[in-house]
Amino acid sequence: MNAHLILNILILFMTFNSCDKNDDNPSDTGKVIFYTNAQALLNCGPFDVEIIIDNESSGIISEAYVEDFQPNCTNTSSTLLIEKVIGSYNYTANIDCGQYGSWSGEFKITKDSCTKIFLDIKNCNPKND
Repeated sequence: MNAHLILNILILFMTFNSCDKNDDNPSDTGKVIFYTNAQALLNCGPFDVEIIIDNESSGIISEAYVEDFQPNCTNTSSTLLIEKVIGSYNYTANIDCGQYGSWSGEFKITKDSCTKIFLDIKNCNPKND
């Protein structure tokens, strides 16, 4: 009877631990690419956009993407490419210029995906100064 109880506890423990969104196989990943357009450069001049994913700083974009506004996961000039484990994530992107402030949203990573997030300066929420 003790062996049966231990087996049930072990199964229960494994079931609860498998529910974490980032507890998938580490090889089950996808990519997310953040980019902004030349309008940001025109409106702001030199700028930095800090990308924060699930409250953790993930990198900075310092240049506008100008080639047809459609980067891909192999052509990443002037973008920020991040590889993540399968799951759902929240992001905030903060720009450090003028009256512009931030973008926010969510995205989902699926296996071998390439999610594109365009940070259009027209959709940037103004700073609360």
